[in-house]
Amino acid sequence: MTLSKFLQKAKLLFLAALMFSSAIALTNCGGGSGDGKGPITPDTPTTAASTACELSTFQFKAINNSGLTSDATATVATIQNRNLVLITVPSGVNLTKLVPTFGVSSKATVKIGTVAATSGVTAANFTGDTDITVTAEDGKHSKKYFVLVREGDANMDNEVYAVMKKYNIPGISVATTKGEKPAYEAGYGYSSLEQTPWTRTTPTTLFRLASVSKFQCALCIMSLYEDGLISPDDYVFAPAGANGTGSPQGILYEMYPGTHAKGVDQIKVHHLLTHTSGWNYDLTGGADPIFTGDSRFYGKTLKARAEYMVSNIATGSTPGTSYSYYNLGYCLLGQIIEVLTGGTYEDYLRKVEAKAGVEDVWIGKSDKGGRRANECVYYAQYGSTAYGNDMSVVGACGAVINSAPNLMKVVCAMDYGTVVPDILKKETLDMVYKDYTTANPPTTKNGYGYGWRILHYTLDNWASFHGGNINGTATIIVRGKNGVNGVLLCNSRNAATDFDTALYLAINNIMQRVNLIY
Repeated sequence: MTLSKFLQKAKLLFLAALMFSSAIALTNCGGGSGDGKGPITPDTPTTAASTACELSTFQFKAINNSGLTSDATATVATIQNRNLVLITVPSGVNLTKLVPTFGVSSKATVKIGTVAATSGVTAANFTGDTDITVTAEDGKHSKKYFVLVREGDANMDNEVYAVMKKYNIPGISVATTKGEKPAYEAGYGYSSLEQTPWTRTTPTTLFRLASVSKFQCALCIMSLYEDGLISPDDYVFAPAGANGTGSPQGILYEMYPGTHAKGVDQIKVHHLLTHTSGWNYDLTGGADPIFTGDSRFYGKTLKARAEYMVSNIATGSTPGTSYSYYNLGYCLLGQIIEVLTGGTYEDYLRKVEAKAGVEDVWIGKSDKGGRRANECVYYAQYGSTAYGNDMSVVGACGAVINSAPNLMKVVCAMDYGTVVPDILKKETLDMVYKDYTTANPPTTKNGYGYGWRILHYTLDNWASFHGGNINGTATIIVRGKNGVNGVLLCNSRNAATDFDTALYLAINNIMQRVNLIY
């Protein structure tokens, strides 16, 4: 073998040895199980720690809590971007030492306040807004929940919790009566989320009533009627003699003088009370003069809006012949009250409702900063605003603020009962609760009286009722046939098509239970 071939062969052997030793070194790096003496096993892949931090269930089980005869189960909901746990226990349960049973994400840990908690073991004080923090396995992700425990009837409260959860409503107040005596009253959730600690809703929290304001306006008109100051047959706008020789001048003629659009001079107080003035929203291109962005009305006073209607918009039908729900009519009734009393509508409303023992009733303000100390904050949804309407314009048709128990006092003072003296005579109440609109549409249910809808298509125990809605407000009040009355007030409104039905069913189910247990 020549020297050059020998050197070439030696070089190849050296390179092969070098490659083999490198392979051994690479196999044994990185924490594998090889020790150079046995077979090499690969590393086990590392699983990332979970980031899940959800509270899925929450209960107070009877087995863990003295005073409970059955398990209390919470509604866990995200409402207005807050994580809430809504739960009711029977009255008399010691809230200072309750043991919760909860379900959370796998490997997550829980603290109640600052104390580590074990499901079904750790007792805590739930008298206030108790916070629970669920921390994920990774230790970095966490979610805080606020537990709102109230004493009451879980069957009734769960009706409300379901509405709050499904429709994103932060605060609701409910009041009921049976036989003209207070029955079940409750506040749920938060009346204000503006600053911490958030403000809990109570039965005395004031809410905007939206169109539930209308029955109170009608009560004021009929109080003036009993005092001999007005008649439902009085004309509203007509100059003297406009409706025949000797026909009197309309109550608001001096406020709206001059030549009026066709049909306007025939409008009577009765027509405003029953939404049969002949005006409808089609006549203004779908614009509601009270709730609209239309340049003919928006930003103007109530008087200016009404002047436009009186002077320019002829009635679409002869007054008294066709029903069409129309907010302006009740705003005008508020003006009539002011003309006849010489004061504000708010002043006269407070005077009338004082006869029912109600003092805390007002006309609400337009802006959040003007709300009363015990008034809720209103939360619009879908990017709209709850403070976009001029409440001085809305007035008698929808700007009244009142509490749920106060509303029950008013209803009991106008329901033919004998336990609470009625503000109006029976003959006057007959006028209030008569259905004046059965001819159009042709039905004996869901007609309209004076500020009340009469009967209901499907809820047969409802003698009269009224709902209301403005951005940030949803309401329903019911006078029952069986002596059970109820009201439910919300500080938000959802645009879902089934929302109003859900409110109606909730208060109906609560009233049915009140009838059973009170």
